[in-house]
Amino acid sequence: MPISTLTSLRILQIRVFARFLTLLGQTPGGTRRIALCRNSALLSPALRFLLGYQRSFPTYADAKACGARYISSGHEHADNLRVHAEFANIIRESDYPPLYFLTPIAASLRSVFDLGGSVGNLFYAYDQELHFPQSLRWTVYDLPEQIQKGRELAAERHESRLQFTNSMADASGVDLFITSGSLHYFETPLFEMLRSLPALPARVLVNRAPFSKGSDLFTIQDNWTYMVPCKLHSKEQLVVGMHEIGYTLRAEWPVYERKLWVPDYPDLSWYHGFGFYFERD
Repeated sequence: MPISTLTSLRILQIRVFARFLTLLGQTPGGTRRIALCRNSALLSPALRFLLGYQRSFPTYADAKACGARYISSGHEHADNLRVHAEFANIIRESDYPPLYFLTPIAASLRSVFDLGGSVGNLFYAYDQELHFPQSLRWTVYDLPEQIQKGRELAAERHESRLQFTNSMADASGVDLFITSGSLHYFETPLFEMLRSLPALPARVLVNRAPFSKGSDLFTIQDNWTYMVPCKLHSKEQLVVGMHEIGYTLRAEWPVYERKLWVPDYPDLSWYHGFGFYFERD
């Protein structure tokens, strides 16, 4: 649906103000000033109005409802599907830590569960470097639009190792559980998702994930042609929660190509995303 001129101007105003606040929030003095405004009964309403959809929200549902008032398209947008199909042929900077840990075990992998894996682009990219065995079953969990596009792409490439599902139960007991660039789209914490499975995966790899420095934050990721609600999970709670269900953190790395800054919470925003590699105790 075409966006009205008035809505377009409002979106432009929000983006300009959010950019200004993002730059301001990257200085100690700016962080303090924004926090003062956020906590002021007098100034807080004005701050929320000027930030529009690029602010924090009480819940995931609130963020989703607000974004839909500006741009109704989300993950199903053609631009999202196109970009992920292109990623199937690309190894990005943040892929090298996962490749380091996967290289010694690639030949023995039999089952991988890819949470939010879109069209299966990570499988294609990693297979170029790791040459997975023909016996591998790589299962992608995602929305129906991504699943359909992924199946079409797999048929075009005559790829039988890749399959798609809408059931988290298929992650039970897999050799490797991956979430790359998708964890912030899920409201449930990762350790709670895993705890609900009949059997825990042997290894868990998290990559390209933005986090909060403190408590969880709900906001909207503005991708220009489409918007998606998201949750910046608490980094500390992730590590603690994974430990509680029986995982040891083997490695952690910064991801400079992925961040999600919340303009009204610079004190909880990171300059970069993160990657983690966990193994069962």
